[in-house]
Amino acid sequence: MLIPDEVIRTLGKEITSLRGVNRLPVEIKERLYASLIPPDLLSGYRIDPISLSDGEGHPAFEFDFPPEKRFVKIHLKRSASDVDPLVFIQLSDTSYNQVEFEWIIINDPDSERFQINLSDSAQFLPPGSEFRNVAEEIRAMKAGLAPGQVRRGLHRFPEIMELVESFLSRLNIHLVYGYPYAYHNAIELERIGYFYGTGKELMVEIDQDFQPGGKLSSRLDGSTPFRQPGMEKTIRGRSWAIHDGIMDKPWICPMMIKMIGQKKKDYTFPDAIYLNPRR
Repeated sequence: MLIPDEVIRTLGKEITSLRGVNRLPVEIKERLYASLIPPDLLSGYRIDPISLSDGEGHPAFEFDFPPEKRFVKIHLKRSASDVDPLVFIQLSDTSYNQVEFEWIIINDPDSERFQINLSDSAQFLPPGSEFRNVAEEIRAMKAGLAPGQVRRGLHRFPEIMELVESFLSRLNIHLVYGYPYAYHNAIELERIGYFYGTGKELMVEIDQDFQPGGKLSSRLDGSTPFRQPGMEKTIRGRSWAIHDGIMDKPWICPMMIKMIGQKKKDYTFPDAIYLNPRR
């Protein structure tokens, strides 16, 4: 189904929020929100871009977009039998007519799954959580995953964020906010042009403390699998150490901002690499 021209013309005029989109007919808002997925990702997993169904004819998308609410949740699965989504996106309007992205999760459905959460909750586990499955976290870390990942990713986050920005620009929205749940998420947002609204001081302090002679660097003493010497050199290594509770204070999610169509260079870990070797 194609989106009628008259709907396209109203975006950014009469419709300037997710709530406005949510008030559209179901078939139209499904099409609009499905446009946040790269077309080649759909075709690569045999998902029909017209019917939005999987290779077996089942609905590939599950949308949660109540007309009276200011959020949207998008679940995309390669197959109805898959446990984890291929892509999960959650966006919400702010009180200032901007948008916050709350979750964007991208999984490789063919990769090994790690049961890192004893409660099997979908939410990210904070450092020190009693629900950490440490044995599985160790396996995940050795397989190249970062804290919070149950599967390997598809490395499509920047591309999907570009599609989100393009969509929001059509609604005449100028800012998008994010609250990264882990250290590596914050660095990833830095690399695609986000800057800090809050929390930059902590991020700078973390970088300084991971420098040679710093207190976090000195705590990479091999006392746990997540505190090995050399982990300070990579984004992923630092993130695992922070997830393991290496800091004196709890990790607090910074508030990060992206001006749509612009890229700031607000780096707190200059010349960072994700892991060694680079994935």
